[in-house]
Amino acid sequence: MSSQAKMVPATRRKEILNTKGYLNGRKAAVLICFYPDHHQNIQLVLIKRNVYDGVHSGQISFPGGKHEQEDTDLVQTALREAMEETGIDRHKVQVIGKLSSIYIPPSNYFVQPVLGWLSTEPEFVPEVAEVSEILRIPLSEFSNPGNMQEKEIIHRNSQKMMVPCYYIQGHIIWGATAMMLSEMIDILSFEF
Repeated sequence: MSSQAKMVPATRRKEILNTKGYLNGRKAAVLICFYPDHHQNIQLVLIKRNVYDGVHSGQISFPGGKHEQEDTDLVQTALREAMEETGIDRHKVQVIGKLSSIYIPPSNYFVQPVLGWLSTEPEFVPEVAEVSEILRIPLSEFSNPGNMQEKEIIHRNSQKMMVPCYYIQGHIIWGATAMMLSEMIDILSFEF
């Protein structure tokens, strides 16, 4: 949790770290998927959500979503959602672990991050109703201290706020996604 806490926006700190929210949160999962590119550099898959009237409009996130009745567990939720949103073949993903679950107050989801590995680059097929762009970011970008910044964003209701984030390839990666990335980086803690 302390790894995640480094990237919690100050305006949201109490809400996110409040364990009472966990009791009523809906279940969801995301897939943090790694694969080697043609130069054998490890890439990480993220998506940019479409702009819509909702709490995560236009944000950068991992592919994922809510737990459905047909999912046997949250690992299956992450794999199914990643396949639906990006085209990643769920049968080719080797699940290698999980990160700490995280509560997201605005959407009332309790999210389980699942780590997965693909031995080759997938053929991406974005789900156009939900995904505006699939991002392939070298894992090494997240070990660069210069990419960990604080940026001003325009949040819901046109509210401006400063947030800790990863600023990579012109994208602001903040909120729950940044918190998960922070934990992932601390766990990996090797030279990228």
